[in-house]
Amino acid sequence: MKAEAFLFAGVAGFFFVTGLGYALWSREPAGTAALAVSFLMASLVCAFCTVNHRRRGARPEDRKEAEVRERSGGLGFFPPRSGRPPLAGLAVALTALGVVFGLWLFLIGVGLLVAAVAGMALEFAGRT
Repeated sequence: MKAEAFLFAGVAGFFFVTGLGYALWSREPAGTAALAVSFLMASLVCAFCTVNHRRRGARPEDRKEAEVRERSGGLGFFPPRSGRPPLAGLAVALTALGVVFGLWLFLIGVGLLVAAVAGMALEFAGRT
């Protein structure tokens, strides 16, 4: 994660310098806000990678003498089948249509979307 942290620190620095120059010379708020948000997002990813590197130490990818087999292991759990992703897609479509056609459809879509996302997140929570 150390290399990724340096990479995103550079990206954040670029957006900071670019945003500062853009704010001083253009005086246009939309572009300045977009560059500021880009700086904040890159800084967030940089902070995440830095904290992960400090907490977990170097990964095999970070060491030059590492072997490929050091990274092998279980890949995790993949659910066999679930009806929740199609429900989430339908909910997103209803939410988008609700923006166009009315608040009532939007609220139905948001309710279905919350139920679908919560169902996907908690569907296999009790699995051991």
